[in-house]
Amino acid sequence: MGEDVAMKFSSIGYRHHISNPTWYNPLKKRKGAGVSHVDLAISKGEIIGLVGTNGAGKTTLLRMISGILPLEHGEVTSNGTTLDIDELRSLVGFMPEQVRWSSQQTIQQTMTEFAHLRGCSVQSALDSLNVVGLKNRMDSTLDALSQGMRQRLSLGIALLGTPSVLVLDEPFNGMDPVAIDAFKRLLRSLANKGISIIISSHHLAELDHLIDTIALLHRGQLLAHGTTDALQASLGFEQMTEILSDKEIEQSLLETMNVLEHVQTDHQHRYVIESGQSALLETLIANNHRITTWRVIAPTLIELLCAATGMDRASIGMEVEQSNMIPLRTIGGEEE
Repeated sequence: MGEDVAMKFSSIGYRHHISNPTWYNPLKKRKGAGVSHVDLAISKGEIIGLVGTNGAGKTTLLRMISGILPLEHGEVTSNGTTLDIDELRSLVGFMPEQVRWSSQQTIQQTMTEFAHLRGCSVQSALDSLNVVGLKNRMDSTLDALSQGMRQRLSLGIALLGTPSVLVLDEPFNGMDPVAIDAFKRLLRSLANKGISIIISSHHLAELDHLIDTIALLHRGQLLAHGTTDALQASLGFEQMTEILSDKEIEQSLLETMNVLEHVQTDHQHRYVIESGQSALLETLIANNHRITTWRVIAPTLIELLCAATGMDRASIGMEVEQSNMIPLRTIGGEEE
């Protein structure tokens, strides 16, 4: 990850306008959910994982960063120069959550059309196909593409105009594990060339070994942005130990330790506990437990998000938050 800042967003915000009719003004609207006072600096060649619950404002923020939604307040700068909306759009490539590519038009014809819309040469569009691995499929029709190839086509279009920042909204949706792995390697190669990437994804496990930094978004506010180690320190995380045992741990022992997770299968029990139980392993062996795994592990993105928001694992992926709710305290800051 580079240290040079490619783009900086300062105190940006946007609220969606929703219908609020009255008898005397049926077209009246009011401000609803949105994003409030977000500060985010994007380094060159950095991959940022934007993490948050459903309805936290991730798509709204990505559209603001891409210039699709206007900034109601705040500013964006690049190399010390304030950018207007057109300049922002020229520097950012946006890949939406889902594009329904469906027709008998070929990949080459599609890229040519978008090249004209973007103001790029046709050759640069074909070069983008080479970058995303679709050069040999340019004569394939859109109807014949797999989901992985459709996502690569969307990425190729986002790369038109050689943007310095790529914004990807749920890029792994509908892709199988093999396609996801190939797509991740493609994104890392782009980052190695100096392109900054922001990814919003519900596949938190897939982000764990891809991203350089994490941006935690909740209720329309950016709670924290940094490396896993930095956020772990800010949130006061203790080390955790993963234990795989052939049988359930006795209740008397469970009461002496802080169990963060317990998953039972037909053949084993998996526990994640706070580290520091120096005599536990010896006690389990003495109680005839067959321990197949005992290792210290780092917190996952889910656990970091739980710690930052105060939500538990059961609800973190299920609850739909409204981003116009009461602001939370940001890490290291005070309530506004």
